[in-house]
Amino acid sequence: MDKIKLTKEQLGQIFAGLLFSGLFIYGYLFYFWLPTAKKIEENTKKVASIEADINKAKMQKAKYKDLESKLASLREEKEAAQKKLPRERKLPDLLRTITALSRKYKVDVKSITPSGSAPVEYFTRVSYGISLTGNYHDVGRFLTALGLEERIMTAENLSLSATAGQETSVSAQFTLVAYQYNG
Repeated sequence: MDKIKLTKEQLGQIFAGLLFSGLFIYGYLFYFWLPTAKKIEENTKKVASIEADINKAKMQKAKYKDLESKLASLREEKEAAQKKLPRERKLPDLLRTITALSRKYKVDVKSITPSGSAPVEYFTRVSYGISLTGNYHDVGRFLTALGLEERIMTAENLSLSATAGQETSVSAQFTLVAYQYNG
């Protein structure tokens, strides 16, 4: 093949074309492509970070539901425990309980006498002297029902004696101990 002979003017035009093309590509890369690519990369990192935060929040929300139900069950347990071992003396509630049980088991409560209280490590023992009369089996049922009540109570120092003139009737004196939480 024959070599193509170019004039100085043609070579200058080709060189100028290459120079302008090179400048255009340089300008395009450094002023448009690279800043845009950098912004795309930064935004991609931000999106990934936000998605990670969203996933973390979703996991915490799932745990929150469990925590909420657990908190509700713990509150119920606390209320049940406070019914068994209240923080206050709650004498009116105790009297209502004794009265209701005495009616139910047909025993006649003659007297209830506060006997004082004694603090123990985590609770206080509040004592009441109780005197009652009734059928032997009814008194037994009454004492059993006291022990089965929701509030923790015990009957101590029970003394039974037969009532004069009636075979099945007895008189009972005992100390009722109700417990109260110190916390």
